[in-house]
Order: sequence, then structure tokens, then C-alpha cells
Amino acid sequence: MHPIHPIVVHFPIALLTVSLLFNLISLRWKSASFRDAGLYTLIAGLLGAAAAVVTGAIAEETVEDSDIPEALLNIHETLGYATLALFIGLLGLQLLMRRGVVREIPALYVTLGFIGVVVLLVTGYYGGVLVYDFGAGVNLPMSDSSP
Repeated sequence: MHPIHPIVVHFPIALLTVSLLFNLISLRWKSASFRDAGLYTLIAGLLGAAAAVVTGAIAEETVEDSDIPEALLNIHETLGYATLALFIGLLGLQLLMRRGVVREIPALYVTLGFIGVVVLLVTGYYGGVLVYDFGAGVNLPMSDSSP
């Protein structure tokens, strides 16, 4: 199977981080367009995060029989699910605030957004450890000493 997980993960990393930045900018300049951009990049980032979780589960099957520490795989997987859950919660909070169901608390939203981005970056760090330190999903070239 083609390793699509490393291709997909870059989208949620970029989009979810930029979503938080748009929301921070909208607090400073009180612009509805920045706030809308924050919502749309959050939605796009969540779609990418969902794709990353699905493709990660598929990729995990290909490396389970290798000598990669299972504990490390589990940490990365758990953090991936936590990232997805945090940003789904953030989307829910933002939608509730926009509809007036919940009082708008920008500090709460920004704090949760920062926590989400930190968890996202730690998830990516562990993914990098899996690839660069343990060769997860890496096909090594055959040796030149073939008969």
C-alpha cells in the first residue's frame, strides 16, 4: 500500500495552526473575515485530521510486525485521537459561541486552541521519531550484493 499517511498529516498541522492564528488576529482587529477564516481553516483542518487518523490506522497495520516499539506507536496514536477530539471540541465551542448558545469567551477558545496546537505538534514529533529513528513505513533499498 502507498504510504499516504505522511502526505495527509501536513494538512491538519498547517490548517489547525493557521486557524488559531486567524482567531488570534480577529481578537486584535475585530474583523469578521479573520474570524470566518479561522472557522473555515478549522473545518478544513479537522477534515485533514480525520483523514490522518484513518490513514494512520491503516499505516499502523503495515508496521505492527516490525521491531518498532509498540509503546511509541500507541503514544502517537493516542495523541492523534486526542488532537482530533480537542479540535472537534473547539469547533463545537466556536459554533455554540457564534449562535449565542454559550457566552463568547475568547480567552477560553484561545487557551484551548493553544493546547490543541501543542498536542498536535507533540503528535507530529512522535510521528517523526517513528520515521526517522525507527524507520516506520520506510522501505530500505535492497543491498547491492545480490547474486
